[in-house]
Amino acid sequence: MTKFNVLTFLVAGINLLIGGTSYAQSIKGIVIDEKGEPLPFTTIYVGGTSTGVSTNQDGDYELSLAPGSYDIVFQYVGYKRQVQEVVVIPGKTYMLNVQLLPEAYQLREVVVNSKDRDPAYAVIREAIRKRRYHLTEVNAFSCRVYIKGNQHLDDIPNSVLGYTVPLDTGIVYLSESVSDLSYIYPDKYSERMISSRVSGQSKAFSFNMASEMYVNFYNNLLGMEGLTERGFVSPIASNAFFFYDYKLRGAFQEGEYLINKIEVIPKRENDPVFSGFIYIVEDSWSIHSIDLVLPQKKQIEFVDSLRIRQQYAPLDQGIWMMLSQRFDFRIGAFGFHGNGYFVGVYSNYKIEPRYKLDAVNKLTGPTVEQVDTLPKNDLKLFPKPKKSFGKEVLVIEEDANKREDVYWEKIRPIPLNDYEKKDYKIKDSLLVIKESKPFKDSMDDKRNNLNLVKLFVSGYRYNRSYKRDFLSFDPLIKAIQYNTVEGVVTNLDVNYTRYYENNKFYRITPAVRYGFSSGKLYGRLGATYYYDPKKFSSAQVDFGQFVYQFNQADPIVSYVNTAETLVGGRNLIKLFEKTYVSTRYRTELWNGVLFTGRFSWEKRVQLYNTSFLSILKEENRIFTTNAPKNLELADTSFPTHEAAIVDLSIIYHPGQRYISRPDQKVLLVNKWPSFTFNYVKGLNGLLGSDVDYDRVSAKISDEISQGLFGMGRLTLESGFFPGKKVAYFMDYRQFNGNATLYARFEPGNFQLLDYYLYSSLKPYFMGQYEHHFDGFIVNKLPLLRKTKLQAVGSFNYLRAGTVDNYVEIGIGLEHILKILRVDFYTSFIGREHQAIGFKGGLGF
Repeated sequence: MTKFNVLTFLVAGINLLIGGTSYAQSIKGIVIDEKGEPLPFTTIYVGGTSTGVSTNQDGDYELSLAPGSYDIVFQYVGYKRQVQEVVVIPGKTYMLNVQLLPEAYQLREVVVNSKDRDPAYAVIREAIRKRRYHLTEVNAFSCRVYIKGNQHLDDIPNSVLGYTVPLDTGIVYLSESVSDLSYIYPDKYSERMISSRVSGQSKAFSFNMASEMYVNFYNNLLGMEGLTERGFVSPIASNAFFFYDYKLRGAFQEGEYLINKIEVIPKRENDPVFSGFIYIVEDSWSIHSIDLVLPQKKQIEFVDSLRIRQQYAPLDQGIWMMLSQRFDFRIGAFGFHGNGYFVGVYSNYKIEPRYKLDAVNKLTGPTVEQVDTLPKNDLKLFPKPKKSFGKEVLVIEEDANKREDVYWEKIRPIPLNDYEKKDYKIKDSLLVIKESKPFKDSMDDKRNNLNLVKLFVSGYRYNRSYKRDFLSFDPLIKAIQYNTVEGVVTNLDVNYTRYYENNKFYRITPAVRYGFSSGKLYGRLGATYYYDPKKFSSAQVDFGQFVYQFNQADPIVSYVNTAETLVGGRNLIKLFEKTYVSTRYRTELWNGVLFTGRFSWEKRVQLYNTSFLSILKEENRIFTTNAPKNLELADTSFPTHEAAIVDLSIIYHPGQRYISRPDQKVLLVNKWPSFTFNYVKGLNGLLGSDVDYDRVSAKISDEISQGLFGMGRLTLESGFFPGKKVAYFMDYRQFNGNATLYARFEPGNFQLLDYYLYSSLKPYFMGQYEHHFDGFIVNKLPLLRKTKLQAVGSFNYLRAGTVDNYVEIGIGLEHILKILRVDFYTSFIGREHQAIGFKGGLGF
């Protein structure tokens, strides 16, 4: 035996055997296995209740109870449950060490279907038939949730993209949180985090979220955001027999319940499924416990493996609720290697059942015959809960991160081990040093070193951490450009940002630009103040004289155009000069409604080609003029003029869920589409403005989950210009085309469309759908599945002015080297084929 004196363990055991009961104010001890090794995260609770704790990594536990007599249950997946009778009296602490032995499994008689190869199929079949009942058997519940996360690195890279990694091996993240979680049928959660602690970060709040961690295997498909874009099939899903084989490894008696141990075996090695064991309660066919694994071959990202363990217990009216859950993972990506875990302990349940059960079936619930006809059977429903939740899924209390050590010692259900205690002590002690000016200045001296990778690829950032301000410069790949309007260009963008404690900041962005062929010097200055993180509120002002693309969404990347012009002899980018003053205001009007208003005054000047340099240009190739070609406007050149423009937008996210942190609001993924309404007005006569037009548009965006078939992203937009129109080409509705090999795979972008040919003042409609198969296709191809590539398909449509029924169809692969994507596209106008081409870019 390890971790404690053997004699102590024997004396405690003899005392239990002789006295029959033990008297204690505080019960402490260790739980070990048959070899004398600690059993980490053993579930310990008071029988018949959800009051309990868990052992730590060293098998230690501590349980405090009010005076009274209790049956203390010790339970660990795969081990025989042990119950110890304890009488608690004031003023006495007792050591109770427990040794759990592996469960002794027995074979039993099971009616086997002629199609079944193993008795396990009969058990799983019943569990599947009753899955929906267990999924819906609770109207509402509330509980206390403790979550601890621990991440440990064994190896780290020296640098990433030229930046030194500011981490060391050992524990790199240790956090604890305590929340009160509430649930209302069918899928509403509300959570209040009452305490939070992050090692070495006294002002930080944990990102633990109890509702997101509550993984329910009664769902057909289990999503695990951050690990994979594709869900995983539950071993008791409606279609589980298509994905799994099963073997009955035996059964054991646990009090009045017979528990079946079922081995879960994937039919196909690379399907999105688990392997391991699921334990099913006989007759009620509910989950008793889970011990399942996902290896890297299951298309999970950034971790090498994931192990999930859950422990349930019967509570009110025999409803089995989860008491503990643990995720163990191995890390392996970008030179980082390590391991970690997140563990949750669920206690103090208050349950409101959904179905009224008689005394006969309270133990087992309704029969599967009754369940087969839900909800049209004879089961009586309790009324739906009158209470309801808003869209605030999680609120973190203001003082959640200010709890003292005494509080944590009392409330945490899993004792810290020595390593974790040391980590808290060292990092909290070092925090004063790390927050000091000398330390931050010394770290900045190292980070501020300039090297070639930073200079050319990632840019340079000068840090003054103590003052919380930063100065950054664009990389030379963006600062040195070439185009036919200005020739060789030096374009220096600078970003100065000053942060405050409450997530507010202001940012100043000056830029200077000089064209050696045109001989013109340009400059601009922008300032942004982000003053209310809880309402996403910011105010911005910009002014200067600069050059801009006619499509101010900047579809042509400057360094891509440089390569296209110098090497390919194509001057794709078209520029005009703008002297301007612009103001912008953004705020959340109410939850889910974001307003943006902008006013600008502009003086616009036509520019012309002044340079014709091309390294590999064919002799007979002539650069195009700087006036874009357009089918609707014969001549896109324009006289110098002025324009005053108002641009108003409202983005509406119905049902927007969010997290309220003391210093900011965090939006969660929304299951409903978002709606954008935009109105642009050219104000004739104001400040000498020569333009006079209105543009009205509406857009719908949505992400559509298709389960195992992947995720789709849909964008629909329509707009028109009502009334009279006095406008110049930059006022037209521009569409984001592409004529290069480099692609930006973003909503609103076409990949084979000309940049300006179909820009329009007439009504338009565009629709785009992109589907990420998330391994569904590639997973079926033996030669590709190990690469973890994922297939993607896209369909783009445009109808506007001079173009009728323009269509692009694309298919490609993403996650190449984890971050790249390559697609093949073909396009049509009506039935006439237009073009084909390969496109590549970033694709996570």
